[in-house]
Amino acid sequence: MSLANIAASAAERLFSALLWRLLLVLLALLSVIAALYHFTVAGTLALELQVGVLYARLIVGGIYAAVALLSAGGLWFASRRAEPAPKPDATPSARAEQLAALIEAVMVGYAVSRKGGKTT
Repeated sequence: MSLANIAASAAERLFSALLWRLLLVLLALLSVIAALYHFTVAGTLALELQVGVLYARLIVGGIYAAVALLSAGGLWFASRRAEPAPKPDATPSARAEQLAALIEAVMVGYAVSRKGGKTT
């Protein structure tokens, strides 16, 4: 099995798992939207009997506006609290340079061994 086949197999597994998760999230989202619609209709009908059609719709609209404002405020607050990402050092440490040199030596040795003794 070549490196390309291994990479393709790994990518296929990763994307298929992500696809299944995406489908489940979409199904959950559609279910939430349908439930929200039905709760809204039921709440509006119950309010219509007590306060009338106009005020029932105003109350339901006010509830949705309050939820939207709270959500927007929560997102704004969360974005304000996020700390900036640390800046990477411009120069690598001595240990990182040693590790890079070691990896490069292993790769060169592997490439030379694959040539079958023909060094040019």
